[in-house]
Amino acid sequence: MKIMHIIALAMLMSGCANAQPTSTTTKLHLAGEPLPAIRHMIDMKASGDTLMFVFECEDGYGQRFLRRALIDRNSNTLEVSLDMGKRKDGYYISYMPYPFVADNGTIQVIGQDDCEIYTVRNDTALCRTMQYLMDNNSSVPFPISQYAQDVFMTGSGKYVFIGREPNGGRQYAMIADLNSSEIHPVRQIGISPELQEWMPNAGEMAYSGKHGLLAFAYRLHPVIEIFGLDGTMLNTIEVSEPTFDPATLDEADFEQLNPLHFADISATDDYIYALYRGRAYGQVGESTIYRLDWHGNVTARHAIDDNISKISVIDADTLIGWTGLDFVLISL
Repeated sequence: MKIMHIIALAMLMSGCANAQPTSTTTKLHLAGEPLPAIRHMIDMKASGDTLMFVFECEDGYGQRFLRRALIDRNSNTLEVSLDMGKRKDGYYISYMPYPFVADNGTIQVIGQDDCEIYTVRNDTALCRTMQYLMDNNSSVPFPISQYAQDVFMTGSGKYVFIGREPNGGRQYAMIADLNSSEIHPVRQIGISPELQEWMPNAGEMAYSGKHGLLAFAYRLHPVIEIFGLDGTMLNTIEVSEPTFDPATLDEADFEQLNPLHFADISATDDYIYALYRGRAYGQVGESTIYRLDWHGNVTARHAIDDNISKISVIDADTLIGWTGLDFVLISL
């Protein structure tokens, strides 16, 4: 059953019963190995006291680098490792590494350039498993790109991820079963029948193993969708008025011509944490973190003074964020 859960703009402006006007952010000091100047933070995944983050640097020529850091909340310090997956000859095992959380809570890595899955040893070594999220032997319902986004392990040899059709086509939440080499779609992700391509429907996905549910937060639309692994839509949460102008799709910088809504999403088994910006690309200002249960109920709304662009949840009341310059702890 599809349930529409619309939050009126007036309610957002006046606050709701569980809303909190502010939260506390604390800058994390970096220790260990120095970081280069980061141009773009691709993704962050936290598990326990470990943070894995992948980024592009100012002079990296598009290569993506992966680091591991230990979070010391007593001293507000991140102990940063060397580049992960760097070989003795100076080359990297993967030039597009992407961290994801396995079903046992450990963090593994997938190469977004070839979909090979790696385990982590000795903090920085990526060890080949000889398993691929998809390869030439995979049975697919239609052509999909090897670029896999938002990967989550759901069981032994089973994964969910965002897959895309080639050449800017549609995007889907998909299930990969490595045991049978089968990939099948869960649900197409798209805000409307009129907007079929993946670019105007870009966003971030989260997963709850406890509930067996997926949540997708749209970047260019003020909407979060919650749906099951069978594709059933359970809830649609709209937090403000739509702003996307389809006419801008003809422009190369169409993302910069439309307000950015949800910048990131992270989750525990019980809650979804969605980072909402609600302003034009490049504009600096306050952000909001919505906390929702997996039924789609907004249980809290936290104002964030820092210009946060990425988040990853550590526990029910603490997240780690990236401001574009610094890592910060966010206490809700």
